Amino acid sequence: MNIIEAIKDENLFRPFLGEDLESWKPWLTALRAMYGLPIKASQSKRLVRQCTGRDVSTMPQDGFDTALFLTGRRSGKSRIAAVIGAYEAAIAGHEKKLAKGERGIVPIIAPTKSQARIVTNYLKGVFATPMLAREVESETREGFELRNGTMIEILAGDWRTIRGYTLLAAIVDEACFFGISEESRIRSDTELVRAIAPSLATVGGKLIAISSPYARKGWAHNQYKMHHGNDTGETLVWNCPSRTMNSTLPQRIVDRALAEDLASAKSEYLGEWRDDVASFIPRQVIEELVVPGRDRLSHNHENRYFAFVDMSGGRSDDAALAIAHKEGRTVVIDLAKRWAPPFNPHHVISAMAEELKAYGLRRVIGDNYAAEFTASAFVENGIRYRKSDKNKNIIYAELLPRLCSGDIELLDDERLVSQLASLERRTRSGGRDVIDHPPGGHDDLANAVAGVAVVAAAGYRVAGALQ
Repeated sequence: MNIIEAIKDENLFRPFLGEDLESWKPWLTALRAMYGLPIKASQSKRLVRQCTGRDVSTMPQDGFDTALFLTGRRSGKSRIAAVIGAYEAAIAGHEKKLAKGERGIVPIIAPTKSQARIVTNYLKGVFATPMLAREVESETREGFELRNGTMIEILAGDWRTIRGYTLLAAIVDEACFFGISEESRIRSDTELVRAIAPSLATVGGKLIAISSPYARKGWAHNQYKMHHGNDTGETLVWNCPSRTMNSTLPQRIVDRALAEDLASAKSEYLGEWRDDVASFIPRQVIEELVVPGRDRLSHNHENRYFAFVDMSGGRSDDAALAIAHKEGRTVVIDLAKRWAPPFNPHHVISAMAEELKAYGLRRVIGDNYAAEFTASAFVENGIRYRKSDKNKNIIYAELLPRLCSGDIELLDDERLVSQLASLERRTRSGGRDVIDHPPGGHDDLANAVAGVAVVAAAGYRVAGALQ
């Protein structure tokens, strides 16, 4: 039974998608293209041309091993991800390709726990139909173990729990957003695809990535550049607005989003890559500045130390402290420490003061968060606090040439590396660039390290914050 037949079957996927499949027809066409099933209707052929940039006649008859669906929000992509996962695990017959005793798994990998919960709920809905429910041997925290010996699991931010398994297929949900949230242990979609590809080779499993487009970087964007509109492309790249795939999405919602934030809405609803978002600096450049195994350096009386603090209210954001000294042209980061929320700001400032005194420091520069409270709290602990005269955007801009020239030694801290690597440069109206963490991300530790690097490079007097 092919996936289209399974979707139309009253005992399989049709109850999950709804009795009226009219609004799902664009997705059925997309799945036909992916699985190499006949596409005969002229309207469906025009849709393929619109979304892939190529004619149906150029599609391989046996379908694609790799597919990338770049569609906007509310296009139904997470529901389709659940259907594809259930089909590949329960119906496609991959278990016949496994050796005796070999366990096959179909992972659906999402960048964050919240996104994983969405797919998990959809997957539970898929397996709620009586016929599919009978195929479930047991329900696990991550997914289902099936009677045919296969497993389907929803994984959030990390795929390493499935090492050693044979992958029957792999579905990557919101592929363009890996590495943006600190919750994700996967640094990018490129790293993820590189890691799971060998495990798919045993049974020739499909790699299916589904996402809204985002920044022009990574595996997804490279696949788009190489294969969209390419009649000989080996990856099916399906790119279109949300309403192309889901005609029930009200146009007024799209129009409202476009009016509020044009650049964001074009990505979220029109399926367009963001031209206003670019990586601040490649992760590889940052990793080359890390001193392996160095988590902090002890106080040395011969060094002159500098410090920078990034404070928060203790409810949602980290507080962070960084200490550094300079050796010739090179800024050496001695300490980069964070305090995760929730916390009492008084207690954190007291702890920061102890760290500062351990390096012989009696003053610190920081951001403008609750400046009066922060300053008085540090004074109570014997530390002079002054607000930086440079905002975060300027600090990051001044850090960039130091990173590119290699004139900085970073600590071996994965969170610090990830925060620096995930920074984005966004172009605002008027051509002004803003450097900041991605939506939903954090940069507290990165900001503290950037701040102390800039201060240490210039010296307190030149920096002007403590005069």
